[in-house]
Amino acid sequence: SCVDRYIELAPGAKLKTVETPFIDIASFPDIDFETPGHLAGSASSILMKVLWGARMMRWDLLKATSYLARHVSKWTAACDRMLHRLMSYINSTTTYTLTGTIGDVCSEWTLKLFADADLAGDKSDHKSTSGMFHCIKSPLSFFPLTAKSAKQSCVSTSTPEAEAVSAAEALRTCGLPALDLWDTLLGKPTNLIFEEDNTSFIRIMETGGNSVALRHMNRTHGINLCWLAEVFKNRQVELRYCKSTDMAADIFTKAFTNPLKWQEALAHISIGPPPKVG
Repeated sequence: SCVDRYIELAPGAKLKTVETPFIDIASFPDIDFETPGHLAGSASSILMKVLWGARMMRWDLLKATSYLARHVSKWTAACDRMLHRLMSYINSTTTYTLTGTIGDVCSEWTLKLFADADLAGDKSDHKSTSGMFHCIKSPLSFFPLTAKSAKQSCVSTSTPEAEAVSAAEALRTCGLPALDLWDTLLGKPTNLIFEEDNTSFIRIMETGGNSVALRHMNRTHGINLCWLAEVFKNRQVELRYCKSTDMAADIFTKAFTNPLKWQEALAHISIGPPPKVG
């Protein structure tokens, strides 16, 4: 129905078969970012419809949809092209589903929270994007619980700073509330593993969050690094290094144009064609 809505508002649009929802904007001429787009007056109605499905189950659409939704008030020809690519991808992947599997008892489960950030990913204002993925994982279980892709409120000056903002947001809005919930549901203290792929950020947390290079954050993002360090000292929250190739939150922060890397990113959050039976 999202595709039908798009074709209704963009008559004559021909959707191609594509493997990722992103297009390399480096190939766009500068004039595309200055010329008003043809869909300036109707893009919001298309994107809000897509965003509902993206938040419910098609988490692979979150990054692309959120980016375009932030530009509805300043829509350009470049946005037209990016929206066309997104709708082509949706039309090419109507069979994709979000899949979860539970194969063992709850005493075997581990709660995992992945958080990631790009640095100055939005070229219009150089703000970064935070990504979060929360799931149950065990030898026989993998069940996605929630995901988020959101633009940060202030400009970060380094990757560790952007990662700190993302980590604080993920723990404050998801990780710690999830512990309260699962402690109650399971009737015992539950552990949360926080996966992080930036070694500089991990080193800062290990030193108690006292980083001279990031002391300005209290006046920019309003983030207290010492608070993060205190959270990671909690016996129920473990900070663990994760290889960049295994970072499940990457798909919410980066615009993948390589089909092979995109398929790997999809596999991390268990989205794809329905599994074959038999």
